[in-house]
Amino acid sequence: MNICGVLVHAGAKEAAAVEAKLKTMPGVEVHDRAPGDRFIVTVEDVGEVSAADTILEIHRLSGVITATLTFHSFEELDQAV
Repeated sequence: MNICGVLVHAGAKEAAAVEAKLKTMPGVEVHDRAPGDRFIVTVEDVGEVSAADTILEIHRLSGVITATLTFHSFEELDQAV
């Protein structure tokens, strides 16, 4: 499972809409809003959708200026469960 920390920078006028959209995306959790309309989020793999694909989708959201990967961890899922 991929777990990624991402800093999402939104335009000032679009920040509320970007935050609302982020909160509806599977595998995305908004942790905080930093000064300058930046959002601290984590992105995880969900089913067949990879975290990388979700980050690309975030990049394409209207109002997003940048989405910067700040942390990445890969953890093996326990197959015995």
